[in-house]
Amino acid sequence: MNRQLRPFIGLILITFISISCGENTPFQRHLFEGFIEYEVTYPELDSGNIMLEMMPDKMLMHFKDNKFKSELKTAAGIIEISVMADSKTEEMYNLVKIFSDYYALKMNKVEAIQMTNQLPDFTIVDLNETVTIADASCKKIQLDFKGAKPENYTFCYTDEIKIASPNWFTPYNEIDGVLLDYIVENYGMVMRLKAVAIYPEEIEDELFEIDEEYKFISTEEFDDLVVRNLEIFIK
Repeated sequence: MNRQLRPFIGLILITFISISCGENTPFQRHLFEGFIEYEVTYPELDSGNIMLEMMPDKMLMHFKDNKFKSELKTAAGIIEISVMADSKTEEMYNLVKIFSDYYALKMNKVEAIQMTNQLPDFTIVDLNETVTIADASCKKIQLDFKGAKPENYTFCYTDEIKIASPNWFTPYNEIDGVLLDYIVENYGMVMRLKAVAIYPEEIEDELFEIDEEYKFISTEEFDDLVVRNLEIFIK
């Protein structure tokens, strides 16, 4: 699979959608069920770049019973990417809609990590700092790439949201907390995701069910059908 698109499909393993959060109850500590809204920015893209008009500017992550679902939506809904992960079963699903075609790829832990682990080796360094993001107390850490990348990454995560092993399928699986400010690299671009709101809310079990319109395909088919079409769209 294309090394640039893999983290986009895999680590968006975390999902985007536009909604209004004004009427929801504010964040509460030790939250087991609800959703997180993230702001998505592209720090390496010039503000006048036309690509910004097509890229998502929000991400929404629903969670319940140690499951979570993330969704990404491009402008006009041409492409929609959802990721569902279950910390108990260690199963992950990539759900992709491209125009009117719907594809699903199921992965176990080994397959999921292989898809998302595109970073050079790094060491996690505790910066011994605490910050508040979206009313949640967060610990600040750094991913030290030992010179393999021009800059190290600074992440913030919280243990006030109760999802068991929320990063089990990512290269950040040593971080036992929910990431609220972090960076991923997507098809040659750097994407920063920072939580702007966290809300308790009753989540319907149906949210974690896969609609019949999705066609399950193999990893090889996913590479050919999905990645190829995404490459065409990006170009």
